[in-house]
Amino acid sequence: MVAEIERALPTPTGWLIHPERKRVLFFIRDTKSVARNPQVITQLWYSTKDGVPTHIKDTRSMEPEDAVKTWNKLLNNGWELVEHQINEDAA
Repeated sequence: MVAEIERALPTPTGWLIHPERKRVLFFIRDTKSVARNPQVITQLWYSTKDGVPTHIKDTRSMEPEDAVKTWNKLLNNGWELVEHQINEDAA
């Protein structure tokens, strides 16, 4: 029962792009983390002006609550959801 509830908790997933199009940030739920301690992985990438990732700058792992806070803070600071996700299967 607890595992089902934890699996149902929403986690941000997808690509956000910096307002100046210099970087993109990828959020994905870590499928290897245990159900009682779910994690979200973020990857910060340098990008072209079109928002295409060129090379990775940083990778982090965080709890879903922190990922939601980060996601919302970035959106409030002008980051945008990439409309056509780079990897539709992952995002």
